[in-house]
Amino acid sequence: MKKMNLLKLFLIVSTLFTVSCAKTEEATVTPVTPAKLTYEANIKAIFVANCSPCHLAGGVKTNKWDDFATAKTNVTLILDRIQRDVTATGFMPKGKTTPVPATDIAKIKQWVADGLLEK
Repeated sequence: MKKMNLLKLFLIVSTLFTVSCAKTEEATVTPVTPAKLTYEANIKAIFVANCSPCHLAGGVKTNKWDDFATAKTNVTLILDRIQRDVTATGFMPKGKTTPVPATDIAKIKQWVADGLLEK
């Protein structure tokens, strides 16, 4: 009789263990949304690196790309000019033989897609 009670107890405990292990809750997965690019954090440095000295404060051009409002208003023009072939008329940066890096152009395009945020 003792063996029978022990066997029943073992079956009950093992059943409870199996059921408790089977009831694991699903992990909640929260999608990670990449941070949106902003002029101050991501874009201004590109303009400073590639558009100086002409299009920055103190430069000879009236369009200053280190000014958020001006850069935002002219981003389509900027993208057009920096994506031209280096031998094409109007290619920017003027006087340089290498284009703005493709990774920087992609960042400017992403900034546009993200809504042209300042900060």
